[in-house]
Amino acid sequence: MWLLLQLTILTGLAHYSSALKYRFVPENDDIFSACPNQPKNVLDLNGLFDLSEIQFNLASGFVMVSGNVTSVWNIQPSDRIEVSLELQRFDRGEWIKTIRSINVFNFCAVLYDENQYWYKFWTKNVVNSKDVKSKCLSPGTKLVHEMFKVDMTFDLSGPSMNGLHKVVFRYKAINAMQHERDTSICLEILGEMSRI
Repeated sequence: MWLLLQLTILTGLAHYSSALKYRFVPENDDIFSACPNQPKNVLDLNGLFDLSEIQFNLASGFVMVSGNVTSVWNIQPSDRIEVSLELQRFDRGEWIKTIRSINVFNFCAVLYDENQYWYKFWTKNVVNSKDVKSKCLSPGTKLVHEMFKVDMTFDLSGPSMNGLHKVVFRYKAINAMQHERDTSICLEILGEMSRI
């Protein structure tokens, strides 16, 4: 009996510990959308960057990105940026938080860190990273991108992740007195997660 229980537990753990490949395909051609039902001081992607020089194109499940963005968020160079990313799934008519989330106390310190998720998908393609690394997201900072394809493929373990999901990004600027700035940023990417 004890052996049967151990085998059952090991089989269950193996199921949850073995990672499966999933692809996240955005639903909207604009890729990013504003977080719904936010107060006026919570800005969207247009409050973070001037997007007039960049294009996002959704093609065959991938996002093609070309052009540049310039930071327009009204913060100070000495501010610390806190970022949270949260994966939510749509279940029975409502958005449910999953256990997958990332909270970054000092985003600027790791913006160009090769071990971070966003490096793989975004900042490794910033060709002027050496010039802008110390500026982070200060107003006027222009990030020049080489054209790149975003392949949102992940190795995930645990229960099935198939279905409609969204990734919610929240940015907060904290001043030298450890007070949050008046404005923050919230944006999301809505898409379908499928096992591949």
